[in-house]
Amino acid sequence: MVTTLPMLQALKEDNPESRVDLWCSPLVGEWMEGQRGVDRVWKGQAPSGDQIYDVVLECRGNWQSLRYALRTRVHQRRDRGTIRILRRLQGQAQPHEWDINLELAGPWLREVPEERRRLLGLNAPGRPMLTSRPSAQSEAELFLNRYDLNRYAVLHTGARKLLRRWSLHRWSELARRLHEERGLDVVFVGTPDEQGDVERIRAVLNFETRVWMDGRPLSRLIPLLAGAQVMVGNESGPMHLAAAAGCPTVGLFGPGEPGIFSPKVDFFRALHKKLPCNPCGQVRCIHPENPCMNRLEVEEVMAAVVDLLDRRGS
Repeated sequence: MVTTLPMLQALKEDNPESRVDLWCSPLVGEWMEGQRGVDRVWKGQAPSGDQIYDVVLECRGNWQSLRYALRTRVHQRRDRGTIRILRRLQGQAQPHEWDINLELAGPWLREVPEERRRLLGLNAPGRPMLTSRPSAQSEAELFLNRYDLNRYAVLHTGARKLLRRWSLHRWSELARRLHEERGLDVVFVGTPDEQGDVERIRAVLNFETRVWMDGRPLSRLIPLLAGAQVMVGNESGPMHLAAAAGCPTVGLFGPGEPGIFSPKVDFFRALHKKLPCNPCGQVRCIHPENPCMNRLEVEEVMAAVVDLLDRRGS
């Protein structure tokens, strides 16, 4: 969903009199409500039958959304699946996710030169794509004030696929160096089912860390990310949210493709050891003794963090 934000904001910018509705899952819709470029969010349930749209842009590519696009009364339809198939048939490489969404909305946008693509995203931490609700901002401030957190790093050690997860001992070493060498407090974020791994990391550290993973809605995470000095995460949703919130971010990639899925912002660093088997199905590794994620060393992750911090002057 984060990769659709540049397209949604461009649609609204170029068609200010039009209403832009978004249909998405409840999990995503919870934090998309009130975002720039979106007038109404339909969470979970499809838009009601009396809604007649001039245009339906199908960005998801699953059968449920495709059925809706085909069955609803609408004047014009476009879907990302057709664009991807045509590119494949023509022997063209898959574009970045931001770009394919902009291409999807192309007929309703002014010409989008490269410079405008950059401006639709983020050029500096002061220009986030995501905004925080006042209630979410207050909750984040209470958390930070409770633990007296002023300069902190956010770490997300989880990912939906096991092959996307960096090893726990590397996370503990990174946390230690962030604290000792850069004077940063460390906050771990994630879902409750990831807490076991986080506790294993915390158990080997000799300083206090904080945890934000008690099932809070995702909208509550956005201001916490926005206030961090830096975020480091596996290729997963929080990594994208951090960059969209304006936080300097280091993304750790293994079986994925950073050239397609990395945030296109100046304060994001993708680290990746590309093997001949990349990309893979992310289910079974042909190098189980040394998977691609574990070929990323703490030293190079730390170097990327230091570069971002120094550029920011922190």
